[in-house]
Amino acid sequence: MDRRAILSTAALGVAGGLAGCIGGGGEVVTTVQRTVSVQPGQGWIKEIPDVSNPGGAIRYHAKADRPFDVYFFSSEESFMFYDTYTDGDEPALTPAGDTDVSATAEKVAKDAYEAETQKGGARQPIDDSGPYYFVVDHSDYRDEAGPGDEPAPLDVFVDLTVTQRKLL
Repeated sequence: MDRRAILSTAALGVAGGLAGCIGGGGEVVTTVQRTVSVQPGQGWIKEIPDVSNPGGAIRYHAKADRPFDVYFFSSEESFMFYDTYTDGDEPALTPAGDTDVSATAEKVAKDAYEAETQKGGARQPIDDSGPYYFVVDHSDYRDEAGPGDEPAPLDVFVDLTVTQRKLL
């Protein structure tokens, strides 16, 4: 085999490997792909480990037959306000979580609501220190998409992936 062919093949292999790491592949630290049931006035909560060093990303898509909210709290302090509210107390604040990741489900068809990360469910960077809290909300927290007049449990299909960058 020609020496140039060997070197160019090796260079392509290294470049492809580096592109995969730099391109955001990373190591999956949290994944959920299932239907969760959320009681009225509550939220389904998934605690996510710290991915701030060297950084990470979150991507989700959630769908249900009624309105709901998704909150991503990147600090325990802001999550505690939410937790206080859903426990029946009056918190001093009602933070919306990370507004680049949090979303109110939008009606996409009759009896079909979806929420996802920006740009059609693309990964969003996570650079703050964790832990983090991903919440599918079925309460009237922040008066956005509460349980409505007929409170009943809400079934939401959640497709959530959180990755942590790999160091080269």
